[in-house]
Amino acid sequence: MDASTLLSGLVSASNVKKIGTASGASSADVKNVLGQALPVLLQSASGQAKGATAAGFTQALADHASAKTSSIDMADGAKIISHLLGKSQSSTTTQIAKAAGVTKASATSILSAAAPLFMNLLGKQTDGASGSALTGLLSGLVSNIDVGSLLGNLLGGTSTASTTTSTGKKKKKTESSSTGSSLLNGVMNLLK
Repeated sequence: MDASTLLSGLVSASNVKKIGTASGASSADVKNVLGQALPVLLQSASGQAKGATAAGFTQALADHASAKTSSIDMADGAKIISHLLGKSQSSTTTQIAKAAGVTKASATSILSAAAPLFMNLLGKQTDGASGSALTGLLSGLVSNIDVGSLLGNLLGGTSTASTTTSTGKKKKKTESSSTGSSLLNGVMNLLK
């Protein structure tokens, strides 16, 4: 399981069209927001897989993995985003919107539309894992995210950004959004 597979599934042509239709956003805006949001959503999911929220999150993944994704439930998506981002939802959404070059309202709508699909794909990739196995899978995803590669493949273009490796050392990455890396790192720090 890796983040690029998850992102590829999330931004497939059919899913981008569904998310765009449900949120009223263009395909480009959907891709930009999802490219910026995926690492944050994975970090948040990793947090949900630990402690008091673990059992509920595991069940939510199982429920969404078996759900049909032919239509988008915006209300369910808004609840998912609220659970994933918690107290930092407003500031995180603001930073994602800024990094993606969209309004906060548009980013909120796109995230709400994408959240059920994100949970469906994540649930399928975690394949019923629970407890420490789920935490390990999600932690592995988060620690191995190559933001530059994800965004570069999704959006094209490059710029230099700094990210932290799983060993805690800083290293240079290329990224498609010149503001994306610093904002994304700030968002991820909010969620810790």
